[in-house]
Amino acid sequence: MRAPDWTIHATVPYSLLEHPETVRLLAENGVGPEIYLPATALDALTPGRAEAVAASLSDGGVASATFHAPFEDLWPGARDEEARRLAVRRLKQAIALAPAFRPKGIVIHGGYYGWIFDFDPGKWIEPARRTFGDLLEDAEKKGVDLFLENVFDESPDPLLRLRNALGSKRLGFCFDAGHATLFSDLPVHKWLEAFGADLRELHLHDNRGRRDDHLPVGEGTINLLGVLQAAIDAGASPILTLEAHRMEHFHRGLAALRALLDGARR
Repeated sequence: MRAPDWTIHATVPYSLLEHPETVRLLAENGVGPEIYLPATALDALTPGRAEAVAASLSDGGVASATFHAPFEDLWPGARDEEARRLAVRRLKQAIALAPAFRPKGIVIHGGYYGWIFDFDPGKWIEPARRTFGDLLEDAEKKGVDLFLENVFDESPDPLLRLRNALGSKRLGFCFDAGHATLFSDLPVHKWLEAFGADLRELHLHDNRGRRDDHLPVGEGTINLLGVLQAAIDAGASPILTLEAHRMEHFHRGLAALRALLDGARR
């Protein structure tokens, strides 16, 4: 595998970034944060607090970051207009913080789920197009890219249709291998072929094919080396983001990922 010079990030809830030990942990391991911004953090944040935390990352030697936008109870393609407006408002709150942190991108769940939309992506596309059209206007002003993430998607087609309908170079993709393992029968290389060079990020966590366990790399049944190879074959050099939900999983997952990358380079 002829690997690029990978950038590695790890999921960090915003609240943890206000603790100096978190910044030290990231810097010591050469890892950037994917800053998760739940609604509670967005409502509590002031511009001054955000700028202070961003400065602590820079001063502490953490070179890069991404955002993970809020997703709980949010449906960007909601047919209920009030629900869609709530999603827009929350997601714009995350985009508004981009000038302080200068993230390489903001991951946003696309929100298509066949069981909710009667397995008809057409019922989702139009409201989602309006939502992401609004978000892209803000993203352009703030100078940040948005990455659509697969969650319950059975194929990349709805996300591709949305991107094509919007036609913005600021809209790329984040492929979550764990989600695809659970909700899609499509081989991984087909997903990554479809996203091609627009694949900007990979979410790396493992599971055993039954639940979204978010296990460390190599502790489930997903062929994550194959995922990395498929990304390279697709002409992409995405950010690699570990989605560890426990501290011990962060350490084990990072060690396993680096061993995987080192072995692939030999």
